[in-house]
Parts: sequence; structure tokens; C-alpha cells
Amino acid sequence: MIALPELVKENAVRYQELSAIDKEQLIEEFGKLRENKAVGVRATMGGKINDATHTLKAIETEVLVPYLMFGE
Repeated sequence: MIALPELVKENAVRYQELSAIDKEQLIEEFGKLRENKAVGVRATMGGKINDATHTLKAIETEVLVPYLMFGE
């Protein structure tokens, strides 16, 4: 895996050569990628399964626990 400072050094000249519009588009695309990562859009089956498991446990806590405590 390449470290961030190394990537910056390797691509700084190319970035500076971009037009203002290209820089803006690149930054917007990066923002969308970060947002997707933060929101949790998963690309792998393992990630999707983990999301489903977590959601089902949350539903169980919200529905089943009060039912067991207070009945119908």
C-alpha cells in the first residue's frame, strides 16, 4: 500500500497542470467517494452481510426487548 505523502509527491505536478474546472470536478468526485464510504455503501458480500446482520440486531432490540418486558 502506498502512503498518502508519497501519492501527493507523485501527483502534485499533474494536479497543478489541471485546469480550475478539472480540479473542481476531481475534488467533487473525491467528495462523493468519501461520502459513500462514510455512509457505508458496501461493494463486497462480506460488508453487505455485516450491514444486514447489524440492522437485524437493531430491529430485534427495538421490537423484541420491549415485547419481552411488557408483553403484548
